[in-house]
Amino acid sequence: MKVYIIAGKARSGKTQTAQVLKKLYEEQGLKVVISEYSKYIKLFAKELIGWDMKSEPKPRDFLQEMGDMVRTLKEDIYFVKRMREDLSIYEKFCNVVIISDARLPQELDGLEEFHPIKIKVEHCLPEYDLTEKQARHITEHALDTYEHYDKILSHLSIEEIEEELKEMIEKERDS
Repeated sequence: MKVYIIAGKARSGKTQTAQVLKKLYEEQGLKVVISEYSKYIKLFAKELIGWDMKSEPKPRDFLQEMGDMVRTLKEDIYFVKRMREDLSIYEKFCNVVIISDARLPQELDGLEEFHPIKIKVEHCLPEYDLTEKQARHITEHALDTYEHYDKILSHLSIEEIEEELKEMIEKERDS
């Protein structure tokens, strides 16, 4: 099973990049799953505040606070451990898993046993207004100095992202 981890700040283009990558692999007849570290936090938001897990704007303050609380009450790699468990199930059913929302170094480094391909997406969508508090949150700056990416997609349109990912997949297939 091939695993991709896509990292970036709020509204950088992570989800769109994951969707393009999924489409490219599905065109090859492969079974692809897009997953998220934040899926459990989003489920809490659905159950606790009635968010439908889709509509914008996201309840970002709640999501950030809930993530902080879970990492404090449980442990810093709680979501990484949950993803490891999920991947052990996904590997029985699919060829490619794309984790579309890495925001912390442990989320990029914590799955090394799966040999993930790490992609950074930056500034590929129009600017998004975060509050000052949201912009200061650790999930918006924890990866500012992280350097261990396999691919960086910066200031690209969705069409350019698709071309970059096609080339990357072809190189992987040829090697």
